Amino acid sequence: MTAAPGAWKGLDTKKKPVYIGYDRAERMIASLLDRAAAWRPDGVVGIARGGIVPASMAAGILALPLSFLTHDKSTGAMSWLGPPCPGRRVLLVDDCCSSGETLRRARDATIAEGRDCLTLTIVHDPDVARYVPDLSHPMRDLFRLPWERGEATPTGRAAKAAGGSLDLSAEAPFHGIALTGGVVAAMASETGREAGPGTLYPSERAVLFAEACPESARAAIQARLADTPYRHLPLTWDRDGASPAERKIAAAIEWGCTHFVDSNPDHAIRIAAEAPHLIVIWRPDPDGRGWVVGAATNL
Repeated sequence: MTAAPGAWKGLDTKKKPVYIGYDRAERMIASLLDRAAAWRPDGVVGIARGGIVPASMAAGILALPLSFLTHDKSTGAMSWLGPPCPGRRVLLVDDCCSSGETLRRARDATIAEGRDCLTLTIVHDPDVARYVPDLSHPMRDLFRLPWERGEATPTGRAAKAAGGSLDLSAEAPFHGIALTGGVVAAMASETGREAGPGTLYPSERAVLFAEACPESARAAIQARLADTPYRHLPLTWDRDGASPAERKIAAAIEWGCTHFVDSNPDHAIRIAAEAPHLIVIWRPDPDGRGWVVGAATNL
């Protein structure tokens, strides 16, 4: 799927996002705060939920009181979540601006209370934002923040494509699960155990990725896969000579995975390093414990 011009860029199922992790987000906020401090705000106000983390970072760096607004998506109304911000001058913080409509409404609501307002986000998309924050970093690439992985799930994309808002069920994790060579080989045997990750990963929120297998076993494996409740990729997928880890990353992006489960440690490490927007779980034994993997590139 390719996004239409002006649409949310996450609808392009081939596009790898630029991941903005917690450390990078804090540095990007800090680089904007000299100008915010010169404006001399009395307090920082975050828009829940996306603005909670960046507003906490900004309030900590500036040593200012922290308050929160909540946004009713059905009516567009803004209300205080807890005590209102003390003082008149408000630094209003959200995580990002796609259309900018939420930030604009929050700004209008604070101004209607008789306050002065300066707006700040980590990033905004200048191609689609109808309201541009006072302080922000422009980014035309698709970006993803740690607390918004769920918008890329199949249900999340469907809601975005329809122009609706995401509910919590749409944001639930969607797992990509790599079937290893051993499991694939077992599936080809009549005595092999059934494919599938059991109850850990519900079939409606998971997809199986089967690695290469012998041609002689392909029909038996495909028949076994067809008997599972899980969606799965064809066993013949190939992506122009890409490595197995690169193929898995591309498939995970295409399907909208938030998590990736792999029993191959080398693949798990490479995926974690090259696709940090995914939460990667190394599970050496399908019935055993999984380990969340973190890795860095170019070390």
